[in-house]
Amino acid sequence: MKKEPEDLMKVITLGESSVGKTSIIERYIHNSFEENSISTIGINFTFKQVNLKNGKNIYLKLIDTAGQEKYKALAKSYFKNADAVLFVFALDNQESFDNITNWFNLFNDIHNGKEGIPQFLIGNKADQKRIVQKEVIDEFLSNNRYKYYETSAKENSGIDELFQELAEDLYKISLQTGGKNRTQINQKLSYPKKKKASCRCSP
Repeated sequence: MKKEPEDLMKVITLGESSVGKTSIIERYIHNSFEENSISTIGINFTFKQVNLKNGKNIYLKLIDTAGQEKYKALAKSYFKNADAVLFVFALDNQESFDNITNWFNLFNDIHNGKEGIPQFLIGNKADQKRIVQKEVIDEFLSNNRYKYYETSAKENSGIDELFQELAEDLYKISLQTGGKNRTQINQKLSYPKKKKASCRCSP
């Protein structure tokens, strides 16, 4: 088995089934999109080397999790060692946004106190008719202050920019901690300690 690079950063994706977590990763890694992709069963891993703005490289291990209830216990086993997390909902699915707070709280309850790691909220399927209104998302972000991206895996919109910023943030953390205990940098980046996520999620 090939040994993983020492500077590998583990990024986990969380969210309901069919919001496009797998499609986002496939677009980023392979620049491909399948209209009728099959839902992830269990956990999948993909690797990517990212070229940073300063000429350095960083390696990402993208952990794609299934959104179905029966796989949540399996996904939770990967929470504690994650270096970053992407919470994904679909802009054309109000329920997927309403349920995102459950994923926030589940992750932060288990993640061993490492609240300062990069945590992004992703509104995917920007190419579809919008159901989740921008005002509702803005209200949620004003209370929780996660970084936010709207993406379309189908149209390849926002995805490269998302992962580039994520990689740059992870490199800053690694640099300031000497590549050892990356969680010690929690208060030095703009990722405040998280409380229980809450929102009024109906427009």
